[in-house]
Amino acid sequence: MVASPSAGAGTKAVIVGAGPAGDAVWGGLRDGGFDGQITLIGSEGELPYERPHLSKGYLMGTVPHSRIGLRPAAQYRDFGIDLMLGHRVVDLGLEHRAVVIENGDTVAWDRLCIATGSDARRLPELPDAIYLRELPEAESLRMLIDRGGGLDIIGAGFIGCEVAAVARQKGGEVHVHEALAQPLLRVLGPELGAYFADVHRSHGVELQLNVTSAPRSERPTLVGVGSVPRTELAERAGLEVDRGVVVDERGGTSAPDVFAAGDVTRFFSPLYDAHIRVEHFQTAQRQGYAVGVAIAGDTGLPPDEVPWFWSDQYDLNLQYAGAGLPWDRTITRGQFGKPPFTVFYMQSSKLIAVAGINDHHHVARARRVMAARKTVTEQQLADPGFDLRRVLA
Repeated sequence: MVASPSAGAGTKAVIVGAGPAGDAVWGGLRDGGFDGQITLIGSEGELPYERPHLSKGYLMGTVPHSRIGLRPAAQYRDFGIDLMLGHRVVDLGLEHRAVVIENGDTVAWDRLCIATGSDARRLPELPDAIYLRELPEAESLRMLIDRGGGLDIIGAGFIGCEVAAVARQKGGEVHVHEALAQPLLRVLGPELGAYFADVHRSHGVELQLNVTSAPRSERPTLVGVGSVPRTELAERAGLEVDRGVVVDERGGTSAPDVFAAGDVTRFFSPLYDAHIRVEHFQTAQRQGYAVGVAIAGDTGLPPDEVPWFWSDQYDLNLQYAGAGLPWDRTITRGQFGKPPFTVFYMQSSKLIAVAGINDHHHVARARRVMAARKTVTEQQLADPGFDLRRVLA
């Protein structure tokens, strides 16, 4: 990867993608002392907003449109950010250092950051399926759910489970079809996955597991079978791509003065000593900010980051910290299945992830333990009376 020298007042930075990562990049640029021109280009016509609300509070109706923005509109003006919303970039323009917009316009850059995020994985055999990735899709889905009637959901991942919970709470008939043996299996494992299966069935969801093909139904069908990074621009530009744009710990790509941040990247994590791709809102923000600081010329490394996310389903709040890496055993603090309780994921006696049900305190403390690379014993993890903060002393 190639580092950039410090950027001066005449330097132009262009950020392609106006999601949480792209929005955080310009914050890092300004905080890092970058006083050149910054252009933020987004394909949606909306100011950057919090996407996690789309399958949670916004869909439920408890979080209105006025509350989903990442920051007040005036901040973009106050910090001198040139917004180009509703514009799709079709070429990164590495040769001439100018991105090309769909209408043929170009925007020159000295530093470029790719923050194009990810898109829903599509099922070609269901051409009329509904997907949930952007605000217009959430608005359509909310109107559909509010009208009542039935909804089929393909996939019992986090999108599928959260939408199922909202639809059932609004009185809709919900059928969920999952190819794996339990919901949320790859991240949470079979035991916690089975717990969530029981939760959804107890709320009236018709849950089908080990499904081998997408069902044909006359009901509206939402597909939530994962996502794919939007790497097309990077691939056409000849950047290194491996299930995401490959970047170093500072966001540098295989091309000079070209960076990437957020869901589109597979970034190097010193904490895990591996390249990982994480699709979490907070990670996108934190990584985006760190990349912005790096583009501004800071050669220091960002602090170790343990990815974290949350999911709301009915009266349950799940919080998870970790990178979804393989584990060989789990340890439970509290009584499993009786919230609040927490599950710790171990690999060779090392804590690598934690999931808490209505138990955010233990998740936050375990996350700090992992980030600090501290050793904690299985007995300490299992003991409800042991404060994990003592490990950090």
